[in-house]
Amino acid sequence: MSEKKACIKAYHEAEERYAMLEIKYFSKEQSSLINSNVIKNMKIFGVSPDITIEHDNENENEGIYIIEFHDDYNKKSENFFEKIIKELDIGSCSI
Repeated sequence: MSEKKACIKAYHEAEERYAMLEIKYFSKEQSSLINSNVIKNMKIFGVSPDITIEHDNENENEGIYIIEFHDDYNKKSENFFEKIIKELDIGSCSI
């Protein structure tokens, strides 16, 4: 029997000039997929958000990829986040 893999999950928060997307991953493969997707889209959109990766202390394969925009006057984060969510095939995003 094959092991069932958890889907990548996302949480989005935004207010005035601040926007944040947290992406929870459950395997090293998902982590690599998220990282390559974010880097690719940073180049496409010409953005440099703050990025933090928090690894789970109890399971080295799991963690949270946090992408933050501060002083996002032009709302560049909106299209950037939307493209990442679509490309990672995240079905729904918690708000």
